[in-house]
Amino acid sequence: MSASSQTISLRLFGAGGAFSRRYGTTCSMVTLRDGKRWLIDCGRQAPDQLYAAGYAWHDIHGQIITHCHGDHVFGLEDFAFVRYFETHAEVMASSRGGPLPKYVSHSAVRDEVWETLAPSLRYVQDGRGNLRSGTLQHFFQVIPPAAVEPPRKNPWNHAEAFEVDGLRVVTRENEHVPGKPSCALELHVGEDPRDPRIAWWSGDGVVDPAFLHSIEPRTSIFFHDCTFIDYPGQVHGFFDRLEALPEAVRRKLVIMHHEDNLELYRPRVEAAGFRIALPGHVFDLVAGQQML
Repeated sequence: MSASSQTISLRLFGAGGAFSRRYGTTCSMVTLRDGKRWLIDCGRQAPDQLYAAGYAWHDIHGQIITHCHGDHVFGLEDFAFVRYFETHAEVMASSRGGPLPKYVSHSAVRDEVWETLAPSLRYVQDGRGNLRSGTLQHFFQVIPPAAVEPPRKNPWNHAEAFEVDGLRVVTRENEHVPGKPSCALELHVGEDPRDPRIAWWSGDGVVDPAFLHSIEPRTSIFFHDCTFIDYPGQVHGFFDRLEALPEAVRRKLVIMHHEDNLELYRPRVEAAGFRIALPGHVFDLVAGQQML
């Protein structure tokens, strides 16, 4: 997207659930008005997904992480090492003075991400013989929140807001695996900082009808993870509950993170007024419409 663009777009590289082979694990790219590209999550298939789409890791300005599960973060090790050690086109390796990619996530999510990455990334020479000095900050410019909302039922902040290089996003805890830090995203899409309009991304989480209804007037588009399987201890957006949402929400909602047998349910999905996210789809987050 060119620097003269008047919109913010989102491209899905992977649109399937955790075990998807047909639609790929989670990775999407947000392109801001100035052309900066951010990834929302970076699942295990992300390195190959971006390569197949013609993008290099050095084309990515930063990472936004919703929670720490393999289908959302297992591509981060590849990203961190390549950006740290390799130069591509005009972007120098960060270990040689090139720019550090940005990193945004709720602080509680960040702690779990580092627990996952540390066994690989901590082996960095500090010049004094210490080979285990690496931190997340060696590989990323970790962005602190600009504002927070205090804890509710969990010990971590209920929400954290970030503003960096034209990106304005709120990471708000949702209900996924009980006791595990996990966040939905509220991506601000207005050019004026006072504009309350957002595009909403569920990450992974169960359906919260009251909350979705409350933010609908200022939401251009919703992306919600979806499962057609009702199982004990549900941690995703069960379709029966999505189907029961008010029509005003359903007409703005795109289902993603779905199973590979999606086609069995397509008539029911479309009858309810939902759109379906597939790899390669591109959405205009300001207008709330599909572009490709």
